[in-house]
Amino acid sequence: MSDFSQENTPSQTISVISIPEMAKGWSGNLVSEDPTDKKHRLEQEAYESSHKRWRLNIIIVMAILGLCFVFYLCFLTLIDPETGINDKRWATVFVSSIVTGSIGFLTGKAIS
Repeated sequence: MSDFSQENTPSQTISVISIPEMAKGWSGNLVSEDPTDKKHRLEQEAYESSHKRWRLNIIIVMAILGLCFVFYLCFLTLIDPETGINDKRWATVFVSSIVTGSIGFLTGKAIS
């Protein structure tokens, strides 16, 4: 019969290293940023944040213009005497949802 206890024992011993000892080894490897690189990085971050603001503003303006266009078409449908009652019903639904959503957007609260 073979002894399984020797097969399962590790051949190497495990040493325990504390985190502060590991940090001592890494602290010498940190490289400080060059002032010109830092200036370039800050300018790049400022440009990217400005670009994100412009992109968000353009998206909001386009969404508002689109809603205004849909609102205008629905309003024309509602005031036209020749349109049927079914057309006026769906136009009323669109107008009320646009108004409700706009009020919710402006107040920052969901209207239910």
